[in-house]
Amino acid sequence: MYRFILGIASALLLTSTFAASTVAQVGGVFGVESVTKTTSGRAVDFTWKDGSSTKSFSAVTKGKVVLLNIWATWCGPCKREIPDLIALSQEMAPRGVMFVGVSVDQHEKRLMMVKNYVEKVGVTYINIVDDNPPKIAEAYGGIRAIPTTMIIDRNGNVVERLVGMRSKAEFKAAIERAL
Repeated sequence: MYRFILGIASALLLTSTFAASTVAQVGGVFGVESVTKTTSGRAVDFTWKDGSSTKSFSAVTKGKVVLLNIWATWCGPCKREIPDLIALSQEMAPRGVMFVGVSVDQHEKRLMMVKNYVEKVGVTYINIVDDNPPKIAEAYGGIRAIPTTMIIDRNGNVVERLVGMRSKAEFKAAIERAL
């Protein structure tokens, strides 16, 4: 009986450890490290730390169509879009489409707030928490309203800017135009 209970406990521990590492690999929430403004019409490049390595937006998204969604945890329309973005990110991934969220939350504990929210709703794509004041948003010429979504083509050009809440069908149509 002791071995049986020990076996079940080990299996549960392995399952929860695997699930946690799988989520971290698929998505994750990271604080922005640096922002490099680019020429007009190009995607803004920024970096973040993932463990001990530094990742850059331009390297991670190279050759992909990207939906970059600027949002905040306190924004009702942003939160209403997220289930559609999650579903669409999984649907479009096989076609070389990547989703990236950029939170412009300004609370002192914004990184933890965003991590908690992303885990709660099951966001599977990467989210970067912008600085205070928001440098990524500012590098895009300032974001006047959220949500704001950029559609970026495979060459790193911003081909569409969607201001305000959109439906899954509207996001999909914008991505299709960039493919």
